[in-house]
Amino acid sequence: MPLQLSIADPSDLDALTACQFAAFYPHEAFHDVVWPGPPTPENLAKCKARQQAWMKADGHSTYLKITDADTGAIVAGGKWCIYEEEPERPERMVVDWYGEEGSAERAFGQEVLDEFHRRRVERMKGPHCLLDLCFCSPTHQHRGAGTQLVQWGTRKADDMGVQAFVEGTLTARRLYEENGFIVTEDVKLKEDTWAEKGRIEYLFMHRPARTK
Repeated sequence: MPLQLSIADPSDLDALTACQFAAFYPHEAFHDVVWPGPPTPENLAKCKARQQAWMKADGHSTYLKITDADTGAIVAGGKWCIYEEEPERPERMVVDWYGEEGSAERAFGQEVLDEFHRRRVERMKGPHCLLDLCFCSPTHQHRGAGTQLVQWGTRKADDMGVQAFVEGTLTARRLYEENGFIVTEDVKLKEDTWAEKGRIEYLFMHRPARTK
């Protein structure tokens, strides 16, 4: 059953969103802050709407899909941001999707995103490529989908002669390291301040620019 990589479009978002939640929910706490679960029809629709807005408005992003050639099903997806110049990132991302306004949940979500976004602003300088999202359905892992998604962007980075970044899960560490990424920080967010929320952890990873 060969897997085929292609560019995704808005008509793919229902399948991509379902696949995304299957990959991350409920075990990845950071994903639950950015894309709140559980994967009810309402939450899936909200996730789709946000992705659709970004797909339309962000000229730097390319959404990818991996399709099982035999069944036609989308089994994995990703999003690469390609910056030929240093992007003008806002100083802060305002969280308006997590918890109710004024609630402790909203404050928690904002603190987590502040820490996450700060690292992007401080570290992702100059032209670069960013793997913003990468996921695979649990029933289709170990078939090479992740490698295809990662290498699509690393080839772009190499063609441009620029560095690349990813904020990866611990379980995906080997995949990224096999493709040239190096862990620069094991990030643990808000474990002391928000102990009841559990640990939010990810790997900030950097792939140095390569010259031909």
